[in-house]
Amino acid sequence: MIHPKVIFASTRPFSLTASVIPVIFGTILALQWTSIHWTTFFLTLIGAVFLQCGTNLVNDYFDHVKGADIPGSLSPSGVIDRKEMTPRQVYITGLIFFGLSIIVGLILTALTGPVVLYFGIPSLLVGYFYTATRYALAYNGLGEIASGSTLGILAVVGSFYTQTLTLNTEIFLAAIPNALLVMAILHANNLRDFDTDKQIGKTTVAGLIGRKASRLEYYVLMLGAYVSLLALIFLDILPLWSLLAAITLPIALKGLKIAISTWDAKELNKALGLTALLHMAFGILLCIGTLTGILL
Repeated sequence: MIHPKVIFASTRPFSLTASVIPVIFGTILALQWTSIHWTTFFLTLIGAVFLQCGTNLVNDYFDHVKGADIPGSLSPSGVIDRKEMTPRQVYITGLIFFGLSIIVGLILTALTGPVVLYFGIPSLLVGYFYTATRYALAYNGLGEIASGSTLGILAVVGSFYTQTLTLNTEIFLAAIPNALLVMAILHANNLRDFDTDKQIGKTTVAGLIGRKASRLEYYVLMLGAYVSLLALIFLDILPLWSLLAAITLPIALKGLKIAISTWDAKELNKALGLTALLHMAFGILLCIGTLTGILL
């Protein structure tokens, strides 16, 4: 029997803020139209976390099968490398988490209506086919778009919908900073793995556009989060208090400084860690600032 601590580690718990933050942010945005429905909120949050856990595990399995995570590599969870779980155990555990997310999604559908399926089903498919099959999104240059559209946009918009049962263009626009930083995490990962991805035949945006342009893209994604934040405040889509998220700019600059100065995988892994930290810090402060602005 697999120890619960191993299962917990296999889900990459440090990465789960990528699903938690957009759900909280989408719910906070809904406060402009309604009071929080707590049961719906917790179901949405749990469903999103289950979905990301399933995605992380299934991705680890297929990356291992395809040779992307060779022994001693900088694989995120490493449970297969350390022989704490077999590849099959990782895969089955991932499917269980997907199953749990489907159950939660069906409960949400019963509570809020079938529109929720338009957010849940694409996210589930992207989560599985991110690395599954030879047409895997992450192996064919579509990883950043896939993650940006699901964890970046759909998670925010879907969380807003489950509270208000309505949609508007402003909510999609408000999700842009989060989407850019989610994409930045994936792009930083691809910068780190630039050489090894080519060796295994994995096609990423970084590999397609080359070293110089991929560094430029990293700049655009990282700094674009701040530019879009300012635009959203200027357009009165987000309150002025949302500018609190701009305090994180030094983290972004530190990550950019590393990425522009080296192609050493271990150093770029630090940039990846800073990008993930930035997404979390930016997201938390954006939530706090936006909530403060709405309440005031």
